[in-house]
Amino acid sequence: MTDTITTDQPPARPIEPEPVDDPVAGHLMPRRAVDTLGKLNAAEVQIPRPAPFPTGFVPLDDVLHGGVRAGDLLVMGGKPGQGKTIAALQWARHTAVRGNLALFVCFEHDDVTLMSRLLACELGEVAERRGCDDDVRLEDLRDGLRGVAIGAYPLRDVLDSDELLLEAEERIALYGERLVMARGSGTKTDLAALNELVERHPGQRAVLFVDYIQKVPVPGRGSLNESDRVSAVTEGLKELALSQHVGVVAIAAADQAGLMSRRLRLHHLRGSTALAYEADIVILLNDKLTTVSKSHVAYDATLVDRFRQYTIFTVEKNRNGSGDVDLEFHRDFLNYRFQPVGGRVLERLWEEGMPGD
Repeated sequence: MTDTITTDQPPARPIEPEPVDDPVAGHLMPRRAVDTLGKLNAAEVQIPRPAPFPTGFVPLDDVLHGGVRAGDLLVMGGKPGQGKTIAALQWARHTAVRGNLALFVCFEHDDVTLMSRLLACELGEVAERRGCDDDVRLEDLRDGLRGVAIGAYPLRDVLDSDELLLEAEERIALYGERLVMARGSGTKTDLAALNELVERHPGQRAVLFVDYIQKVPVPGRGSLNESDRVSAVTEGLKELALSQHVGVVAIAAADQAGLMSRRLRLHHLRGSTALAYEADIVILLNDKLTTVSKSHVAYDATLVDRFRQYTIFTVEKNRNGSGDVDLEFHRDFLNYRFQPVGGRVLERLWEEGMPGD
């Protein structure tokens, strides 16, 4: 015997389907759930979905089920010096290497500084591949790149000084057309400007990198407090990701309490309420030495030097998979990079309120 649904009420009038956003026309178009279900059932093959944009960091991409998706907003937070810009630029580089477009808008550094860092990153890749361990030679080359960043040396002279840098330049030339850098202005580079930047590259699979959220201005809202401004920007970035069908990676700054905390968490980010709601993925960077439980170093001082070489990437929120995942990556900050192959954190990490730690 099967159950049947009955009602004593007269038949209801047909209900108009609920409208949903049409990302192409920019207005609302009604689509009934039963029509969408029928379309999916009628498909003889699985309807393809665009592939995600990998970060190039392993096993981070596994945790994110492939990387950042078009329409996603990934927020990366951390205290100063934890490598937020380094990681974002590395991810942008990987995006371009794979044949996609990376748009890198930085409010903190100009193009010359970013290019010097990118060359240093490639230098690290070249030296590692060649097995070059001449520290004196490599430090001279890095010093030359730092000189370029401050205007002390001409770039061409520095690049021509060593075959390692020439190879680094050649590597950038292979993907450089797909890595677009822009200097952000705290008074002019608003959400409209970011949308316009994406619109200049129609039809391309792209990721927009914004360094950082709290610097994006909100015109006409000078009376808003910082929390409301961050909310407006975060909502705008999420809408940009959906309407332009791009991935968005945005860096967020820590608040005063976060700067003083032993371990940065999501609620320590400036404007954290909006970030928690709007972001699809939140990754927090913390120094491993200060984040692990003191019990790990109390009886083994040799671990201190090892731990300070790592940054912990905590995937605190992940709509596409598991959250509260702690990964670690080795710092190679002399070359403005992380070792892209990391691992899971095996040690116990400090939590607020943890007794005896």
